[in-house]
Amino acid sequence: MTNKPVAVIDIGSITARIKIFDIGAKGKPKLIEAVRKVIHIGSGSIISGRIEAPQVDSLCRCLLMFKDKCKEYKVSKVFCVATSAFRDAENADIVVEKIRNRTGFEIEVIDNSMERYYQTIAVQSIYPEFKKMTEEGTMIVDIGAGSMQATVFDKSELVFSQNILLGALRVSELLSDLENRTTQYKDVLEEFVTQDLNDYHAVEPKGISYKTLIAFSGEMGYIKKLAGFEPMSNVVMTREEFIKVYEYLLKARPTDLTLKDNVPSPVSPLLLPAALIIKNMLEYTGVDMIHMPHVSLCDGIIWDYCHRNMKLKLPVKPDSYLVSMARNTAKRYRCDKKHIEFVEKASLDIFDEMRKLSGLCDRDRLYLQLAAIMHELGKFVAARDYGEASYDIIKRIKPIGLDPDELNMIALVVRLYSKENLYHNYYYGLLTPAQKVTVSKLTAILRLADSLNASHKEKVKKLSVFIQGDDLHISCIASADMSFEEWAFDHRSGLFEEVMGIKPVLRVRREK
Repeated sequence: MTNKPVAVIDIGSITARIKIFDIGAKGKPKLIEAVRKVIHIGSGSIISGRIEAPQVDSLCRCLLMFKDKCKEYKVSKVFCVATSAFRDAENADIVVEKIRNRTGFEIEVIDNSMERYYQTIAVQSIYPEFKKMTEEGTMIVDIGAGSMQATVFDKSELVFSQNILLGALRVSELLSDLENRTTQYKDVLEEFVTQDLNDYHAVEPKGISYKTLIAFSGEMGYIKKLAGFEPMSNVVMTREEFIKVYEYLLKARPTDLTLKDNVPSPVSPLLLPAALIIKNMLEYTGVDMIHMPHVSLCDGIIWDYCHRNMKLKLPVKPDSYLVSMARNTAKRYRCDKKHIEFVEKASLDIFDEMRKLSGLCDRDRLYLQLAAIMHELGKFVAARDYGEASYDIIKRIKPIGLDPDELNMIALVVRLYSKENLYHNYYYGLLTPAQKVTVSKLTAILRLADSLNASHKEKVKKLSVFIQGDDLHISCIASADMSFEEWAFDHRSGLFEEVMGIKPVLRVRREK
């Protein structure tokens, strides 16, 4: 074991927790201690849009306690993240600065995409056989305070992921005024949840035969407890066991749950909304059991840290989620499969040959791959200016594992690759200098790769890319006349020469 533990602090809407880990010689984290405290800073923020001063005071007291815990273990590194309560608060920046001044903690407010990414990594850490589990239809339902994420896997690939503003706390607060105005409150609650989930089911991929349902949330431990299980264990609950708990929650009042079942009062109103969401997904998938892992955001963050910095192997490489998501999105928008496969391969061949000269890194290669796969999404909705439509689609997909800046760069590459002059684009002008360089280089590569199949007729049968002198030679064997592709190549190669400092040259030989 290393003598330098690492701490992860997760500030949620209802609770804050700290987990302290030792990192083993092989990079595997081992939990030393975990502390969880109810803070309920999300109370009212969904409606008011603000984190109030008393909530800030409560959080600071909690964080100072966590700071003492870090000193006790002499931790070497602390990750401190906040989620939906801060994302939804209009005064989040001011609150973050107040907390930094009073506690010394630098809070990173992570967006929904990264939060769900870490949660998925956490689930993987619980199920080493995760890849095998997802060979058949698998749905992961992650119920947060402000929203829920449904992620679908099939054939060991991430097929689809969608965020819905249907978190347990959000539902509870939005409908709280109804509770005293109607005797049918629980019927209204079910109608509210069902309507939003029906909207989700309308866009979810069809034809998937589900075998596994994995559900987790901050309230899940109490649902496990009501079913007779250990709250902090990994549970597989049968449909019958869950329905029994659900029916109990339908009859129980929040005060009953607090007084009789020792559920904290801030949590008790959230159990029924969470159970309603799970019940809906249980009925939709038709599975007989629900996997309820004991995982938290902290676990995903530490496993991702060890994967990136200690070379810890994960059951499934996280980047593969993004690639499979992009391919399934292209399929959904009826993109020309053969064309995008060609452009993807050609783009990566050019990137790999130019790696040393370009100054680009592995992460940039991933951006290019995703842009190549999704570069024609917009043709589904617009024949002209489809780059604009593609940009809008990509920005709305919000795939798990990309932060907003990364997603914006990928979407911009797709938007700009077909434009004459990217420098005049308004959105390009909003990028930082470093982002402009990256987007320009990736756009230049995508332009070249796309020009090689400008006719969408897959004329190129063999492609080779190599640097010779001051030129980048792209040599291909073609099955048909390439005049159109050669014209497109000449018209799209200017940006590449400008930003890479090397002239691309196309050499075509007809197939014998």
